[in-house]
Amino acid sequence: MLTRNGSGIATIVMDQTMLPGLLPQWNDLCRRSAEDNVYYAPHYMLPLLDTVAAGADVRILTAWDGDRLIALLPVTLKGVAIPGVSAAATAWRTNYTFNCLPLLDAAQTEAAAAAMIDALAMLTRAECVFPEVNSSGPVCLALQRALAARGAPFALERQFERASLSAGPTFEEHMASHVSAKRRRELARNRRRLEELGQLALRTETSGPDLAQAVQAFLALEAGGWKGKRGTALACDAGTRAFAERAFGSPGVDNASRVDLLLLAGKPIAAGVIVFSGHTGFTVKGAYDEAYASYGAGLLLEQEVIKSFLTGRWAQRLDAATNGSHVIDALWPDRVNVADLVFSLARTGASLRLKSLTGFNDKLREAKSRLKTLLKR
Repeated sequence: MLTRNGSGIATIVMDQTMLPGLLPQWNDLCRRSAEDNVYYAPHYMLPLLDTVAAGADVRILTAWDGDRLIALLPVTLKGVAIPGVSAAATAWRTNYTFNCLPLLDAAQTEAAAAAMIDALAMLTRAECVFPEVNSSGPVCLALQRALAARGAPFALERQFERASLSAGPTFEEHMASHVSAKRRRELARNRRRLEELGQLALRTETSGPDLAQAVQAFLALEAGGWKGKRGTALACDAGTRAFAERAFGSPGVDNASRVDLLLLAGKPIAAGVIVFSGHTGFTVKGAYDEAYASYGAGLLLEQEVIKSFLTGRWAQRLDAATNGSHVIDALWPDRVNVADLVFSLARTGASLRLKSLTGFNDKLREAKSRLKTLLKR
């Protein structure tokens, strides 16, 4: 499916089986994207499509300026969408996807955003949603301008903040300015307590067999905790284990991920996984040995990662990759505004349909919240 607009930008809707053939252009787009989004980068998205989301019907919206890929967005279509009740198209997501912004060329952000909306309009003339986008970032703002230019109404739903950390100050300046004195004393006390049990050290792996081994250490720690007991740890399922081994181990992709391990007497007691896209590191997973929960092993590892990040400057920014509030909020001072971008491409009654959908979503969230409160009693 191909269209060409007045600016000569070609919009092509592809089948997901065509993605491997796009790797050179796709990787190049990731390097020059207006906003980094690891969840739609090849080394993260392809393992998901091959494992966790195997069999899913995902359409790939692309925009081209000649042979230059300037936009990419995976979407899913709902078989039966009820106007005012459900969206017909959603930017593709899984339980391991925490940002659904399309990849847009930084040099052609406006044209690329308009092309993505044009591509969606080829698939549906109903309501659409891009979940958990950076709502005040350049890509979301460009999408809103593209929608406004079409006269398509839009709204931001389910708004929250996500922690972020930018390169800049020294580690000492960061701790003094952004971490409370009480928290600093607590971290120092827990470190002393652990050091009484054995030598404490940080081990970082970024490539090859050592990285693969570190991924296995993370998987074992996660499976040994409460997620393992619930059966939700990545290692509990063959598909999610395979996804983690490929996406976190990133075989054949240089500088795509790192695993940090906090070692006590040579034994991993906490692990953190960071996957990179562009200049941003996304802290997608973390786990710790619950035998050392009272020592704050997870937070001590986070402190070590902050020190490494601010000292080594191996990324420009870290993204917490969370659904909202998280323990990392106490250590990372920056915040990213996050929301679901919901809009209607209906030819008639678009505003009413969007208002009905957002109102229904509000009521549904309220009902879920009440049910959750009742179950806690």
